[in-house]
Amino acid sequence: MRYRGHGGWHEVRAQLTVGADGRHSRLRQLAGFEAVGTSPPMDVLWFRLPRKAEDPSGGMGRIGNGHIVAMLDRGDQWQIAYVIPKGGYQEIRAAGIEALRQGIVGVVPELCDRVQYLKDWSQIAFLSVESSRVPRWYRPGLLLIGDAAHIMSPVGGVGINYAVQDAVVAANVLSESLKRNSIHIWDLAEVQRQRELPIRVIQAFQSVIQQQIFARVLNSNNSTQSFTPPAFLQLPILRDLPARLIAFGIGPVHVKT
Repeated sequence: MRYRGHGGWHEVRAQLTVGADGRHSRLRQLAGFEAVGTSPPMDVLWFRLPRKAEDPSGGMGRIGNGHIVAMLDRGDQWQIAYVIPKGGYQEIRAAGIEALRQGIVGVVPELCDRVQYLKDWSQIAFLSVESSRVPRWYRPGLLLIGDAAHIMSPVGGVGINYAVQDAVVAANVLSESLKRNSIHIWDLAEVQRQRELPIRVIQAFQSVIQQQIFARVLNSNNSTQSFTPPAFLQLPILRDLPARLIAFGIGPVHVKT
């Protein structure tokens, strides 16, 4: 690996470089990997508002007026995801910050005394939601893991879970070969083999949620719209499936010692 710093170019030689540099992976780009993607029907605006002591603790979500709001408890602040239709950011921005405040209050009226803290668009981060994965995560001397190998939708907040699981499997598969100074291409292929099915399953699950729930809400302006989970998830035997799938995947991963 070559890098520039301290007055010039430098070189570091290693048996393996692990690309764990996220959804905008520079290593993925430099190595010429092409991701196969989908186009989820939504984007997300992220921002923070004050949280009062009497507010509920933990996370919560609201649906209404054709919008979805997710709120994450960050102590004295709410970290808020305001879900918007795909490609709708410029229209929302053109309407102005006051229109955004009104939209937030329309879904979460309790925030009416706090939305004035949003004064400028610099306080709001725009996330263009996508979901994709590269067909092959590796090449000689390089392995991609986490969002560098498979960009996850924010649905369920699973990205960090699955990235850590990738790292655990990579450690389990590669540690002995690294100790022997004998990393082979089939070692890297084994990491992908063990992780690809769980990634495909969770991305398929996210796609169902996006299409069956999010898309319907975002395409509706009915403020009284009610929501019921898909019928198959209401079966008692499957009721806990979404939470387990988000937390553990199709099977828990443990470090082998």
